[in-house]
Amino acid sequence: RCAAGPATIGAASRFSAPDASGRSVSSRASASGRGGGVAPARVSTRDTGGRGASKISGGSGAMTESGEGGADVPADDATWTVRAWRQTEGGDFAPWGPVALDATPEVTSIPGAHPSRGRDDADDDASTFDASAYYSRLRTRRDGRALLTARELPSTQCLIGDNAATSPRSLPTGAVCVADAQASGKGRGGNEWTSPPGCLMFSLLTRHREGRTLPFIQYVATMAAVDAIQESADDALVAAGARGHRRGTGSSVDAKIKWPNDLYSGGLKIGGVLCTSTYSDGGFDVVVGVGINLDNAEPTTCVNDVVRRRLERDGLPVDGSVPPRVSRERLLAGFMNRFEAMCAALDADDSFDALEGAYLRQWLHTDQEVTLEEDGVGKVKLVVRGITGTGYLLATDSRGTRYELHPDGNSLDFFKGLVRKKLP
Repeated sequence: RCAAGPATIGAASRFSAPDASGRSVSSRASASGRGGGVAPARVSTRDTGGRGASKISGGSGAMTESGEGGADVPADDATWTVRAWRQTEGGDFAPWGPVALDATPEVTSIPGAHPSRGRDDADDDASTFDASAYYSRLRTRRDGRALLTARELPSTQCLIGDNAATSPRSLPTGAVCVADAQASGKGRGGNEWTSPPGCLMFSLLTRHREGRTLPFIQYVATMAAVDAIQESADDALVAAGARGHRRGTGSSVDAKIKWPNDLYSGGLKIGGVLCTSTYSDGGFDVVVGVGINLDNAEPTTCVNDVVRRRLERDGLPVDGSVPPRVSRERLLAGFMNRFEAMCAALDADDSFDALEGAYLRQWLHTDQEVTLEEDGVGKVKLVVRGITGTGYLLATDSRGTRYELHPDGNSLDFFKGLVRKKLP
């Protein structure tokens, strides 16, 4: 069926763009950069992992590259439970459901606990995600207002994507599913991975109408994730007693974007984005999957370690009875608030132009030198200058000639298999 969800961090994204006739063409924003055919009335362009997927292994929270994704389906007798809430127009939230999840019969939906009751800690089946804390920070009109949580799922990406594609009315636009952990699966090529607790793993169903800007949804998602990390770090610094700290600078901690869809800190991967889409009724249902390592410090690093190091650098307390830390609830709400706002900017102009400057300030690659190996030419050195109007890398050679750089589809590291196309 489908790859286990957004903890396959860094996986490829699919999108659609118009061809010369203006018709929507299903394409893939992945290592290959190659497109498909014209999309009929409803076409699933689901990505099942793709190159660059990551592996978060076992209890240690290890994050290592695992090659191609794709997961086996759990046994038919395996069952999982999700709890559901919806935010009302007045800003309160209430139990929702049961939600019809016909495309994933192995998953049962039940209404979440009433806010006045709080979480039932005696219920071993319930997620530790605090819906009340999340909704208290949510400021969106649509995205994230319908919430599904689970202690464990085969895949949040499958639950949202499969049900949106086969039963369009089962989930409202803006629905988000969060899992404490995801079941292990086998990827193509024998790769195996699991998604342990200590990570924020979620999939969001959103809607996008313009095929030409659809490739930029994954860029907006990476920007929203970095913004949410920075805003959470701001909160932690203020809570720890930082004097004169300026919120909103976007530089409280080292969190950057590695093109096209990974999140890095100090040269180490801390998360990534997976986008899939289905074309229907003149627009696109997009499932945005995000995985961010919050608490697993080994073997690389995690968001709360990054924040802790900033606190230590400033001589602020980090060992109190309740040390400042980034929570999943704070991070998810921050993501939703930023993602919805930036998507509105993308839709308003049908262009990424208004967001490009902020994106380039958040990524790692401005003025990065890359070397291409070309048959008959040898090594070609280029310098990355930005991104093109179609979402690929913009680079120049020593004479100022402009090129668009595409991944070749054969390398786990996108920057080790680039193909150039000369631009006018």
